[in-house]
Amino acid sequence: MSSLNMSLFYVLTHSFTLPDAYQCPENMKKSGTRWPIFGTYLLVSGVLLLLIYLPCFIAIHRVKSRTPAYQLMFVIAILDITSIFISSLVSGILAITGTFYCQYPLFFFINGSIGVCAWMTDCLACILLAIERCVEVNPKFFLAFLFGKRKFFVVMTGIVLYGFYSLMFTKPAIFNPDYSCYLFDPLIGKDPKLYPNFSHAANNLLVAISTTTLYFYLCYYLIFKFGYTTSMWLYKSKRQIILQGVILCFFHATAAILYEYMQFFYSPQWLIIIGHVIWQMSCGCLSIVYLTLNRTIRNSVQKMLIPKKWREKFGLHIGIEEHLAVEKAADGSKVFVNSLGIIVKFDNFFQN
Repeated sequence: MSSLNMSLFYVLTHSFTLPDAYQCPENMKKSGTRWPIFGTYLLVSGVLLLLIYLPCFIAIHRVKSRTPAYQLMFVIAILDITSIFISSLVSGILAITGTFYCQYPLFFFINGSIGVCAWMTDCLACILLAIERCVEVNPKFFLAFLFGKRKFFVVMTGIVLYGFYSLMFTKPAIFNPDYSCYLFDPLIGKDPKLYPNFSHAANNLLVAISTTTLYFYLCYYLIFKFGYTTSMWLYKSKRQIILQGVILCFFHATAAILYEYMQFFYSPQWLIIIGHVIWQMSCGCLSIVYLTLNRTIRNSVQKMLIPKKWREKFGLHIGIEEHLAVEKAADGSKVFVNSLGIIVKFDNFFQN
């Protein structure tokens, strides 16, 4: 059976009728294993990640920038939030209740299709963001042409088309309460050879290799090519970019490798749990990176959450403009900022 006949496209064009490969036998069991502790962890951690990510998402949206970096970050934020909802909230409820595929097959099918779409599209966007970071530190990087004004429009169109393809024309991953993870085989007693998703496998292989290679290049360039600097600002910038790259690369590459391994080979339960948690963190780690390593977004979120009256009352001056305003009020004269100095092209959202 082809992937097209086992995809969401088939379901939508056949009056929400599931393909034969996903039809449950009449004698199939109606409940699965319950995971109250792990399910509660997924729910609580998912809510926390969403509470952290949503202010960051609003901060990115308020920038209103048309630069490639900001556009990619905005897209990634939407996909990450979608993935957190599926990997944490939906999965947590299903794990706690032990709800099995055959109880709500259409819901499981659609949920799995959206999850695959969010993951695969997020992988492509993260690869492009890694390329953009390489271009930021080295404008002569061989893929810099992708971020020209007209060509980047084509790139963004490609992301949309890739997302549409992964949503509509690939096989869904089905949550299995017995293992508390997503598998392409719904385990309903039919031939397992029907279910492998080779598009997903190629996607995971690509993201594991490309992100590792790109961030290795980024770290190598900053450490060995950019050279030694006595500037504390530049030193911190280099250190933060490298740390961000290591964090993002670790979670995305590890999640891709582990989840793909689980689809084809026997995996002990502890490895399955680790794989699911790393997938969850690959979706939520960027929000933590923003708030800990990114001064621009952190300042924006602080201004959003702490009213100006409170900041003035407790002397919490956030951002250079508020510090300049305080200095101006203190000395009663205009404050001038020296515009001279060495200009280094680092995007504020990555190192400040």
